[in-house]
Amino acid sequence: MSITIDKGVADEVRNKFLALATDTTKYYDADIERIKTDDKLVARYLAHQRDDKDEAAKMIESVFTWRKVNCVRDLDYSKDPDKALTSMYYRGKDSDGTDIMWVEPKFFDKNKRAEFEKYLMWLVEHRPGEAECSQITIVLALSDVGLTEADVEFIKYFINIFMHYSADVMKKMLVHNMHWLLNGIWKIVSVMLSEGAKKRVVFVSKKEINQHIPEENVLACCGGPDPFRYTA
Repeated sequence: MSITIDKGVADEVRNKFLALATDTTKYYDADIERIKTDDKLVARYLAHQRDDKDEAAKMIESVFTWRKVNCVRDLDYSKDPDKALTSMYYRGKDSDGTDIMWVEPKFFDKNKRAEFEKYLMWLVEHRPGEAECSQITIVLALSDVGLTEADVEFIKYFINIFMHYSADVMKKMLVHNMHWLLNGIWKIVSVMLSEGAKKRVVFVSKKEINQHIPEENVLACCGGPDPFRYTA
């Protein structure tokens, strides 16, 4: 979904950020240059903070610091990533034409959590439409995922990325076929979400997912006709 912003408002937010950015060594030069010219990116930060200009400026400063500390621009998984990592991937579009990130936690490897975290950063950084500050729809495919397979710490990290370290990137998250045994984990995770973010999380069954994604684009892991399957 495209986003627009009044030029004067964008300049006000970026100037508030630049006033906070007294030590530019904390940030990537490329991030600073982009925020100076990319009104859509400013608009995403402002939307993330519900039109609070001061909070948007603070978020830009916080995210840019985090990006440099975590070497986000230096990550590269474009060639032959570990097979387990690719259980998070982009494929198809939802009913509004938004790109979908599919996440299959049953294939996660807790011993590689740090690498999964880096790969997630890279996926968000290189999402389809990133140059236009486009959003994504996330599908958590939870069939056959029980307490043994659930990595609570990574789920917390996953939520934090979209809550605090990316600007209004997640349009919505479809939680597909969650087993009741995971209700306790959801209660732990849900306290990390703002009220606005909670409204973007939708629990869906095999039939209900078609209300959000065209049937032909639903993957086999969620009971759809698209035959694509991740294989470990």
